[in-house]
Amino acid sequence: MYKAFLFLFFISLISLQAKQKDTLQIIAKNIAIEDSIIKANGDVLIFSPMYYISAKKVIYDKKEQKLELFGNVNISKNNEAIAISEYTLLDLKNEVNVATPVLLIEQKSEIWIDAKEIRKEKNTHYFKNATLSSCDCYNPDWSVGFSSGDFNTSKQWINSYNNTIYIKDIPAWYFLAFAAPYLPAQHLLVSYLVLNSPYLGFSTNNNRSSGFLIPNIGYSNKQGYLYEQPIYYAAKKNYDIEYIPKIRSNRGFGHELKYRYKDSVYSQLNISTGIFKEKDEYFNEHNLINKRHFGWNLDYTRKNIFSNDNFEDGVIIQLQDMNDIEYKNTLYKQKTVSSDKIINSKVSYFYNSDNYYSDFRLIKYDNIFTNNNTVVYQTLPKIQIHKYLKKVPFFDGISSSFDIKFERKSADKLVSADRSDILLPIKYSTSFFNKYLDMTFTEKIQFKNIDYFNDESNNKDANYLINTHVLNFSIYLLKSYSTFIHTINLQSTITKNNTIYEKGDLFGINNSNNDLASFTNEKNLDNFNISLNQNFYLKNKFNFLNHKMSQSIVKNKEKNILGDLANEFTFNFSKGSLSNRILFNHDENLIIKSTVAFKYKNDDFINNINYSYLKNKENINEKYKDIKADKSISVEVSNKFFKYYTLKYKEQYNITDRNVNSREYSLNINKKCWDFNIRLEDKLVASATTNQNAIRQNIIYGTISFKPLLTLQQKYIQNEKEE
Repeated sequence: MYKAFLFLFFISLISLQAKQKDTLQIIAKNIAIEDSIIKANGDVLIFSPMYYISAKKVIYDKKEQKLELFGNVNISKNNEAIAISEYTLLDLKNEVNVATPVLLIEQKSEIWIDAKEIRKEKNTHYFKNATLSSCDCYNPDWSVGFSSGDFNTSKQWINSYNNTIYIKDIPAWYFLAFAAPYLPAQHLLVSYLVLNSPYLGFSTNNNRSSGFLIPNIGYSNKQGYLYEQPIYYAAKKNYDIEYIPKIRSNRGFGHELKYRYKDSVYSQLNISTGIFKEKDEYFNEHNLINKRHFGWNLDYTRKNIFSNDNFEDGVIIQLQDMNDIEYKNTLYKQKTVSSDKIINSKVSYFYNSDNYYSDFRLIKYDNIFTNNNTVVYQTLPKIQIHKYLKKVPFFDGISSSFDIKFERKSADKLVSADRSDILLPIKYSTSFFNKYLDMTFTEKIQFKNIDYFNDESNNKDANYLINTHVLNFSIYLLKSYSTFIHTINLQSTITKNNTIYEKGDLFGINNSNNDLASFTNEKNLDNFNISLNQNFYLKNKFNFLNHKMSQSIVKNKEKNILGDLANEFTFNFSKGSLSNRILFNHDENLIIKSTVAFKYKNDDFINNINYSYLKNKENINEKYKDIKADKSISVEVSNKFFKYYTLKYKEQYNITDRNVNSREYSLNINKKCWDFNIRLEDKLVASATTNQNAIRQNIIYGTISFKPLLTLQQKYIQNEKEE
């Protein structure tokens, strides 16, 4: 018996030359050879450098290099694609395959295609009457049925025609019957065409390639249907182009063009431009400032221009221009609505080494609301040089640094100035009582120079020289108890200022002319500050309580005034924290700022609540008691349940104005082969209208992803009205 088995094995193992360099090895229970025809049956296995095949029966024509496979055929090619069928013809010479029926599995993307008939010519599979999905093969959650299609394995691209999307085994468009009483006919028609698309084309990998990107589809009761379709062109490895036509059926249409380029591994260039044209009806009804919104952006970052092992440098360029903010608000997939009236462009160069940091900036501001820059300050240029704090050679405990700043702020119809600041601190550090008490003494010398120009009031150029003495003591203590550890850090700081020289007009020091308000100077006042930072730890090093407190005493006009008291508590527990921070004003005996934050996370349940109370002065002469407090609360609650489902609720409520700034509900279902998200938003947004009234929008966002094939997105603005 043993000899018979060995004889059968060696007879069954035959090496055949399929091509000049490719070898087929066939293992089977029974093999018969007639001229150039090899027949094998009984648990047939076939190996080659490209294929691994199993079947019940095989007929191999060595001359024609054709393989016919029968019964439970499994084919693995290059460890990437798997085909399962009852019958397959492999033409190895012409690279043509025919199989009926077949289950083709692309392992990289985990996509499978079940077809009644498949024919392969070189790198392309052609299908008839097929089903496609990435879910489990048995009873998939979703699938796409199509009458014909093709799959290019080299380009990893699938085309399918006459498609129907199925949820389980039910056509998805059946579910439109439930929405029919609530949606207009045109909505139903568009939805039907999406769910029964005559054509679908998509890539099965994430590699960068040219083609259509995911469209953005939406609807607004004011703007009509929204359709944005990015067309991507990957010209070369270091640059690409993206063109985006945009249509809003009731509002207008527009175009966007994006260009991305990498001229080196350290750099990135992004250029974008666009235009959107309003329809007459929408323009007049909504009192917009401009009928056309256009603009452009240029962002360029380049590091290591002159860099070596001793320093690094780089340039950052951020340029933009637009005729109004609606240009930004109509951009592709713009998620946040901007109400900016002033935009800026920047050009900067920085240098950084172990000893020095410096940067040079040019900042240009544009008023896109009035298109009048005569009363808008420009910062051209702004220069900063900083020397890092370093020990002074031969002097133990002494270190020094310096800062030099120069800034020119100018406007055609406003007082302008060149401002220079020099700061030279010298620091001495030591400790006492076996390092229980640390002491630091800092001597600061500060010089300011302001040269005014474009000044009809003839304000006098200013010079200001001051030296400041800062003495700091700090103690850090730790004590262990039976159940917890207590650490405390106490610091006291004495600051004494001495004005050496003062000349000219200095706003905030000796001048209150509002024409100079853009050149505010802080008056250095003598003060004493004491602060405390203590922590309580459990034996497992869990910090369950942190307390911080800071109080200053300021000397002003020979009077000692208590500064604002800052007090903060944070309680940490195993599943969250509760914190409170307040600022208390002694002069008016009231709280001017208070924040409370509660955070809780228990497995998949998350709850965050934040409360804010703020009295904010617009000028130094105001009293806090006369200022209306801004009070608001924000809430975020989310819960993940049944492994795949997440519910979330968010709200920002302005208590002072009794108004909801934003409210959001969302449901997310995230499974292995599909993802569904629906989000409802109710929020206030700004708009570039002539009356500048805020607009309240009720928006429904819907996204469904059939991983990894395609994503359908929809934005539905249900209601839009001025407030």
